[in-house]
Amino acid sequence: MSADEPGLLKRLWTRLWLRRASFSARYGDLEQLYKVRDPWNLLTPREQARFAATNALVAKLAPATLLEIGSGEGAQTHWLQQVAGHVTGIEVSAAAVARAKQACPGAEFHEGRAEDAARLLAGRHFDLVTAFEVLYYAADVPVVLAGLQGLGERLLVTAYRRRAEQLRPHFTGQPGWRQLEDISAEGTEWEVWLWERERG
Repeated sequence: MSADEPGLLKRLWTRLWLRRASFSARYGDLEQLYKVRDPWNLLTPREQARFAATNALVAKLAPATLLEIGSGEGAQTHWLQQVAGHVTGIEVSAAAVARAKQACPGAEFHEGRAEDAARLLAGRHFDLVTAFEVLYYAADVPVVLAGLQGLGERLLVTAYRRRAEQLRPHFTGQPGWRQLEDISAEGTEWEVWLWERERG
């Protein structure tokens, strides 16, 4: 086996899962994906640059409390802890949650789906809710967005540009939503959308 073969196999395994899971809510399959560590290759320079750019956006919003949907193994949680007073994560994979708790002891993690967030965190409210790279996997995006909006004052969403087309109608022209400047790293771009609760 060549030095790069393990990485190639991991990328192929992740790509196969993505094809099956897009807009299907097949969250149970994530436990299979997390049989390997860092299945999303979030430790690469490109992803670290994305985290840094995302942190710059979050820092401007200055959240004391932040809810991260799809917190995975805590790779981005670690960054978010630098710009938020307290970070709470929700992740469907038990294996990923266990690793996140080890990686980010100062954060709080719950096992569950985005659809379960309101039930899991009943009675709690956050300055900022984030959904970075996760809405592609929800079968009913409007239901997920409505649930997340009920939990926070703001909702920040990012989406890989090549996969964002099906998500745009949920933001464009919708009350409270506005598009921010894209995030760009190593030739890859992510669209960024912010929802803010109306003051009245």
